Amino acid sequence: MPAEAPLVAIAMATFDPDPLLLERQIGSIREQTHERWICLVSDDGSAPERLEHLRSLTADDERFTISVGGERLGFYANFERALRMVPAEADLVALADQDDRWYPEKLSVLVGSLGDAQLVYSDMRIVDEREQVVSETFWQRRRNNYTDLASLLLANTVTGAASLFRRELLDLVLPFPEPVGDPFHDQWIAAIALATGRIAYVDRPLYDYVQHGGAARGHAAAMREFDPGRLLSWRRPRATMSRLSAYAKRAYETNAHRIALSAREIEARTGSLDAEKARALRRVARLDTRKPPIGWLALRSLRRFTGHNETMGIELSLLAAAPRRGSGDLHRPP
Repeated sequence: MPAEAPLVAIAMATFDPDPLLLERQIGSIREQTHERWICLVSDDGSAPERLEHLRSLTADDERFTISVGGERLGFYANFERALRMVPAEADLVALADQDDRWYPEKLSVLVGSLGDAQLVYSDMRIVDEREQVVSETFWQRRRNNYTDLASLLLANTVTGAASLFRRELLDLVLPFPEPVGDPFHDQWIAAIALATGRIAYVDRPLYDYVQHGGAARGHAAAMREFDPGRLLSWRRPRATMSRLSAYAKRAYETNAHRIALSAREIEARTGSLDAEKARALRRVARLDTRKPPIGWLALRSLRRFTGHNETMGIELSLLAAAPRRGSGDLHRPP
C-alpha cells in the first residue's frame, strides 16, 4: 500500500463481545487489502474475561487502540466515544460492529467508490451465527434510499458498519444530539452527510451482517412495516382508544421528538443548504410542534403504493402521534 493512500480510522464500539465472533471480525479487519488503517476500540465496560480476550487478540498489533470507558454508556454514546478517538491525521472514517465479518476488499472498494461524496456505504449479506446465509442482500421488501433527506431523517437506510465517510464530517457530527427516544448513531451521521453533500452507494455486499439474539439492532426490525391495523378493534372501541392513546405517547417520545430534534440540530450546525434540503429539514423539524406537517405526512404515507417504501410506513406512526404534539415548541429558541 503506497504511503499516499488515505488513512482510514476504523471506530469500533464493543460490549461483552462473543469471543468467536469477535475473533472472526478482528481477523477480517486484519485481512483488508487497503492496508493503511487504524482501529480505535471503545469498550463499554465489558466483563473482565471478555475484555481480556479483546486485548489478547490485538496486543501484538499496534494499529489497534483500546480505550475502556467508566460508566456504561450504551451503543449510541459508545460509538460517539469511539469517534472522539479518531486522530486529526486520519483521512477517512469507517464504523465497525464487534461481531460481523468484513470481506477483504471492503475498505478498498469503499475508498475507491467515495468520489466526491461525503459518505459511501454498501449492501451486506445477512447471516446467522453459524454463517448460514439468511439473505444475499439487506434490501428485502424495502426500497433503499440515499438521496431523499426527508426519508432518511424519518427512517434510516444507511447502516453504520457498511459506511465510510470523510474525517471532516466529524466536525459537524460531534457531539451527537441528546439521546432522545430511540436514537441511531448511523442515521445521524448519514443525515449530516446527505444534508451537506452527496451519499454514494455500492450495490454489492461487502461484509456479512451477523444476526443473533444479542444484536442491538436487527435486519428483521429494519424490514418491519408499521401496521396501524394492529391497534384497531372495532368490536372493542374503548380498548382501541386506550391502545391508540398509549401508542401516540410512545410514538411521540420514541420517534417524533427525536426526529424533529435531529432536524433542528442539523439546521443549527450546517448553515446555508440546498433549498430542497433546507425545506425538508424545516418540515421535519415541525414534527413535535403545535403545527406539525400533517398534510405532508399524509401524502408521504401514500408513496408506498408506488414502490417508495423506504420509510416502512413511519409517516402513519407519526400521524398517530398527533395528539401528543406541542411540547417540541418549548425546545425552540425564542
